Amino acid sequence: MRRFYLALTVFLFSALADAAVLRGKVASSVTNEALAGARVELAGTGTVTLTDGSGVFELAAGGSPPYTLVVSVPGFQVRRLPLTAVPEVPLAIHLDPVISLTDRIEVTATRAREGEDPASFTNIPRQRVAEVSWGQDPALVVAGLAPGMYAYNDNGNGIGYSYFTIRGFSQARTRVTINGAPLNDAESGELFFIDLADFLATAGDIQLQRGVFGLSGVGGALDITTATPALEPSFTLATSLGSYGTRRVAVVYDSGLVEGTWALTARYSKITSDGYRDQSWVDMWNTYISLARFGERSTWRLNLFGGPEQTHLAYYGVPRSVLRGGLTGDADRDRRANPLTYPREIDNFTQPHLQLVHETDLSEATQLAQTFYVFEGDGYYDQFKRNRRLVEYNLPNVTLPDGTVVTRTDLVRRRTVDERDAGWVPTLRHTRGAWTWTVRGEVRLHRAHHFGEVTWAAVYPPVEPNRRYYDYRVEKRSAALAGLVAWRASDRLTLTGGVQFASHRYEMSADRIKGVSLTEGFQFVLPRAGALLSLGQGAELYAQVAKGGREPAFRTIYDPQDYWGTRVELDPESVWDAEAGVSLRRATWRVRANAFFMRFANEIVWAGALDDNGVPVYGNGARSRHRGIEMEGEWRPAPHLSLEGAITFSRNTFDRYREYGFDGGTEVFDGNRLAGFPDLLASLSLRVESGPVPCLATVRHVGRFYLDNSQDNRRHPERRSVPGYVPLANPAFTVVDLALRPTLPNLARHLGVRSLQLDLRLNNLLDRRYTSFGYVDGGDPYFIPAADRNVVAGVAVTL
Repeated sequence: MRRFYLALTVFLFSALADAAVLRGKVASSVTNEALAGARVELAGTGTVTLTDGSGVFELAAGGSPPYTLVVSVPGFQVRRLPLTAVPEVPLAIHLDPVISLTDRIEVTATRAREGEDPASFTNIPRQRVAEVSWGQDPALVVAGLAPGMYAYNDNGNGIGYSYFTIRGFSQARTRVTINGAPLNDAESGELFFIDLADFLATAGDIQLQRGVFGLSGVGGALDITTATPALEPSFTLATSLGSYGTRRVAVVYDSGLVEGTWALTARYSKITSDGYRDQSWVDMWNTYISLARFGERSTWRLNLFGGPEQTHLAYYGVPRSVLRGGLTGDADRDRRANPLTYPREIDNFTQPHLQLVHETDLSEATQLAQTFYVFEGDGYYDQFKRNRRLVEYNLPNVTLPDGTVVTRTDLVRRRTVDERDAGWVPTLRHTRGAWTWTVRGEVRLHRAHHFGEVTWAAVYPPVEPNRRYYDYRVEKRSAALAGLVAWRASDRLTLTGGVQFASHRYEMSADRIKGVSLTEGFQFVLPRAGALLSLGQGAELYAQVAKGGREPAFRTIYDPQDYWGTRVELDPESVWDAEAGVSLRRATWRVRANAFFMRFANEIVWAGALDDNGVPVYGNGARSRHRGIEMEGEWRPAPHLSLEGAITFSRNTFDRYREYGFDGGTEVFDGNRLAGFPDLLASLSLRVESGPVPCLATVRHVGRFYLDNSQDNRRHPERRSVPGYVPLANPAFTVVDLALRPTLPNLARHLGVRSLQLDLRLNNLLDRRYTSFGYVDGGDPYFIPAADRNVVAGVAVTL
């Protein structure tokens, strides 16, 4: 037996002597700080170890070389080191942070950069997005976190169709992107976040750009990134219940880093709500799948997201008399009224997206970021219309047996769209010495088939059922190329300049009802120049002048859906935007402030009305000026206590503008304020991150804004003296929200789960009765009411 143990001991010592030991230390390439808990693996052998608190590791290297050492840690790029032999000295391994690659490439593609670009913008980190998001529309989330943005919701409680403005410019005149890929509708420029239910649950950070920057619209841009897949595996189930029958369920799975290279994130969300207003229910679900491959110099991400939605439409407002109880005598009940009472006035739509996002370092000085995307839209909505002319719906008059000729009838119409979009958005950046050159491009192809049909009529002529009253196909081709150069003239001064070329072309050759063909093209040459001056100790000054332009929406040129519509010659709008600002950063506080002046020619302005689809009616040809001051800041008097604020003062007026009525009359609006532009927007947030119940309290104030371009009949004061006159303006309002998000670590340990978090939201805490939007119809104002005090409570469990 002794001989056996002696032989075994000799064998083990011989085996250990044959197994060379790899030693080394893992640290950050940016800070050189040791990385504890880094995973170190010999590929293909199953041999794995973790670094200690000093970032040091030892790993037995069995077999014979060559070896491939794979090193990974959450938040850093994976490193793969080929080894032809076991080094005699410890390895020094440096990992690049994941955010470092994002900053160098993805953000450069579509975003302004702190300390590098002379632009007015706000960065909203993922943590802040998650803190305030409970399933509501993304526009409402961002509007509460950044200056210059305002949003409202048809349904009243934040779920369903929502709309936003940046500096008062409607969403159709801004640019919204996801990973650089445009989200705006190619024909109208409108946004439909409702098709991306609960999208922020797996979103990354967000940047709000104000003014003219990059490939943006004339008013600003909103860039949303999808979250980089987590490098640690997890499974999260979140559910919530709220007022007005609001329910949300979300399931999120992260695979973690697999084989040092791959990571998968998958989410399923389901949101339903009855809505605050009558018959404003919403039923929508959404899936999100992201597969990422991390390399040493590049990252590939394949994203698939989308899902169907159904919502009962609620885009019409109510008069002030109804808000005050004019229907039943109960103001609280009547203000929830929805004029669209037909039970099947329902929107049905789905918009799945497929993206391939590639980011790579071609060399230490050259980076490439590109997004390839495809998405489609398919859906319809039904509308009940009273006393409509048959001829407007491609229907003949009906002669009854008694000889009566019926020319009008009640009917139900269905509007259907089937569309496809595909494109490529590349950005190439090269740095050499004090010079940095950036080339950005975009190619987009849009094709759509629109048709409308009458599905029911009280008096239906003897023709085929579901007769189409419009049927046409539209194609739009867009291309843009922008070049930008930045010269670091000194350690403190950076000068920038560039020019963008853009081309948009509409084609319609298949108007089956009217037989109209149309081809219209728009080209833009848009220069820019700026300067950024570093004053040291976190202080910067910047200034920029840029020209922006935007083509008219397709249906403002020619509307095949309108029987009376004719071809209209509209000019593209153009703007010169001048920005100047200052940024101050200290250890416990930061402040950013800027002033802007925007001068428009041929501005496309909201006329203060909605068409019978709830779409804003626009006019063209205005000369106007927009100027204002925007400020935001944060103060952290203690590690777990912070105070954030944002405020915007603006004044937006016409130099010259005319609106022409159907009666041939002309309204002169020279000197008037523009409709839909609040002069004052302000928010203040108090965040307490420690203690048993972390909380966030937010106060938002929105100033008074006009509902049409008459500025409450400024040129006709006699109209305001009529008894019962209601001002054509939405009153100012202030709203307080409170969020409580306690974590329960002891209960989580008892249940054997990784984390357990409760979420309680008290929206409109002070129970204010206010309206969030309005418009004018027939000279009378109509208002969209917002919900009174409401509650959303939820729980999230992570395994």
